[in-house]
Amino acid sequence: DTSFLEVTSRFGLEFLMTRGDKVTLFLNSKSSDRLGSNTIAQPGLADVTLIGYGLGLTRERFDYRFNPRRGHALQLEGSVGRKRTSQAVFGLVEQPPEITTTQLELLSTAVAHVALGRKSTFRFVAQAGHMENDDLYTNELYRMGGLKTLRGFDEASILCSSYAIGTIEYRFVFEENSNFFLFLDQAWWERDVKDGFSTDTPMGFGAGTTFETKAGLFSLTYALGQQFDNPMQLRGGKVHFGFISLF
Repeated sequence: DTSFLEVTSRFGLEFLMTRGDKVTLFLNSKSSDRLGSNTIAQPGLADVTLIGYGLGLTRERFDYRFNPRRGHALQLEGSVGRKRTSQAVFGLVEQPPEITTTQLELLSTAVAHVALGRKSTFRFVAQAGHMENDDLYTNELYRMGGLKTLRGFDEASILCSSYAIGTIEYRFVFEENSNFFLFLDQAWWERDVKDGFSTDTPMGFGAGTTFETKAGLFSLTYALGQQFDNPMQLRGGKVHFGFISLF
């Protein structure tokens, strides 16, 4: 975005458990600064600095990690931290005060594969995230949309403070690292910020394929999306590309 600049960093200490499970203690640092904030006020934006401390849990039980037919995975993460926000503008006689608050964040992802015959599987995915704070601004929100969250929409095009996404996908596994799939993504989100509240239940569906190359796994997806009760149009379809390097 040309209206703000965000910088994030993460430091963690991982405790490896049996069968590859992990427990992680981490520290997240995030800053989002308005571009041009020293000259004009920008409604809905603020300079934000957040230092959060958290705990994460990762569990994975797939029969084959890169193209599973059965198994499950779970990732949970929670953090709490102190946040400073400022809407100060250079030149104003009376500057808005800097506000310090406590912010809570929760993130989760659950995946399950149920085998259907020798070469087919159903994939079920649930993703969710939530920010709890009374002083949220647009430039610090989650960015939903695209290949990893909600297909059929531009990458990171939906800004939200809370979201939940459910996915059901049929996969035909025709090679060890290759498949063809049909999918449906159904989402809910809300944006509860200082300058207003909005919510929607967008949906995306389509088809795609993942195939192996010498460099790694390449995926190609075509999807249609629908939001805010707008009619779905074929000309609004999105093509998503993905790549996983194997070495």
